Amino acid sequence: MLSPLTTPHLLRGPVIVGLSGGRDSVALLHLLHRYGCSLHALHVHHGIRGAEADADADFCRNLCAQHSIPYEEHRIDAPALAAESGQSLETAARLARRALLKAAATRLNAPIALAHHADDQAETVLFRLARGAAGPRGMEPVLQAEGCLWLRPLLSTTRAALTAWLTEQKLTWRDDSTNNIPDVTRNRLRLEVIPALNRAMGRDVVPIINRSARLQSETLQALEAALTALPSMDPQGRLYLPFVLEQPLALRKAILRRYLLQHTVPEVDEAMILALDSMLPADSPTARRCLPGGFLAIRRQKRFYLEHATTPPTS
Repeated sequence: MLSPLTTPHLLRGPVIVGLSGGRDSVALLHLLHRYGCSLHALHVHHGIRGAEADADADFCRNLCAQHSIPYEEHRIDAPALAAESGQSLETAARLARRALLKAAATRLNAPIALAHHADDQAETVLFRLARGAAGPRGMEPVLQAEGCLWLRPLLSTTRAALTAWLTEQKLTWRDDSTNNIPDVTRNRLRLEVIPALNRAMGRDVVPIINRSARLQSETLQALEAALTALPSMDPQGRLYLPFVLEQPLALRKAILRRYLLQHTVPEVDEAMILALDSMLPADSPTARRCLPGGFLAIRRQKRFYLEHATTPPTS
C-alpha cells in the first residue's frame, strides 16, 4: 500500500517533476497527475549509457505527450563536466541536473518535486553517518534552499510499494542498468550494505532508519526554534560575542553553524566551526579568517560577522 503523499498542501499549483523514466519518477508523475497537479516534466540526458539513455528520453517524451504534460528535455555531457571540474561523474551529473531544475523553477515560479522514497532516505542516512555527520540526518520532505522549494512527496513510501502500485496499475517504466552495478557508493549501500543490515538485524531496517531520521529532524527543528529565541545577534545581524562567549562549547558550535549556513557558506564542517570559535575571544582588536565561497570571517571587538573577500572592510 502506498503511504500518503508527504506534501499534499504544497501540490495545488504548478509543480516541476524531475523525470528520469525510472520507476520512482514515473510513479511520482502518475500520482501527481491523478492528484490533479498542473505538472511540468523535466528530463536530463546525461550523455552516457548511449542507446539506453536515448530510449529513456523517448519514453519520457512519449509519456508526457500521452498525458498532455508540458515536457522539456536537456542534453548535457556529464563526462566532460566531470573531467573539467575534477568531480566524480555522479556528482557532476547531479549538480548539472540540479542547476537545470533550479532554472526551470525560477522561470516557472514553481516548486520542484523529486521522487526520493523511503529506501533512498535510509541510504542517505547511512551515507551521511559514514562520512561523519552529526546524527542520522536524512532528506526533508519540504526544503527551501538555493532560492527554490524542493518537495519529496514519496519520502514515506518504500521502493517495494511503488513497484507494486505501478504493477497493479499496469504502468511501465525504464530500468537503468547501471543501478545494479556496485561501482559507486550509493549502489553499494543499496545492493550490499542494507541487505547485510537486514540479515544482521533479522528485519527490514529501512523503516527503523527512517524513524531515526524523523526524530533527528524533529530535534533539529526544536534546536532551530531555540536558537532563534536566543539574543545572539545584534540589530545589524552580527553575532554579539558577550552573549555567545558565555555559552558552553556545544551551544557556541550550534550558533556558529547556524550563522554560517544562514549566509550560505559552503563546506561547513566541525573543523571550520572550531577554528572560528577559537578566534572569538578578543585577544586582539580584530581577527580574520578566509572561508570557502569567497567569504571572510571577521571578529572585531565584540562582534563576529561575514563579508565577501572582495568587499571593502567595514569601518
